[in-house]
Amino acid sequence: MPVPYSGNCLCGQIKFELRQEPLTFYVRHCTVCQRRTGGAALPVMWVRRADMHVLEGEPTLLTFDFGHGQRRSKACPRCDTRLWAEPHDQPDLSILRPGTLQNQSEFVPIAHIFTRSKQPWFLIPEGVPTFEGPVSDKAELLRLWRERNTGERTERPTDAVRP
Repeated sequence: MPVPYSGNCLCGQIKFELRQEPLTFYVRHCTVCQRRTGGAALPVMWVRRADMHVLEGEPTLLTFDFGHGQRRSKACPRCDTRLWAEPHDQPDLSILRPGTLQNQSEFVPIAHIFTRSKQPWFLIPEGVPTFEGPVSDKAELLRLWRERNTGERTERPTDAVRP
């Protein structure tokens, strides 16, 4: 499906568009993400902040500090849907919650990280790269996305565990 990709919060008060392709999409299984989401994992989609455009409503900026530096998220003030994060240390990047996209099923994660703390009942499709901990080089996540979506083949990751 071509850009733009439409998204919204649960109640529909906030509507937005992603006007360019994502940079990458993966799933985090760390215990911090499990606790933050109240679920088994956190889907993470990196997008350029300039590519996010709010069409309706005004998302609230939430700020948190868990002892590892300040975190900022945009959320709907009415239904509290978390829409995307805006990292302080990466001012050009937003971390979109892909479940807020209307066509979320069009996107497939390219990797699963922190699988050492993955819930045993969470099934990862065969052939998808997995990392027991963090990815040592974040460019690897960009490379895996590019490889999947363009067919471009480059060197395999060194810290990935392949089934």
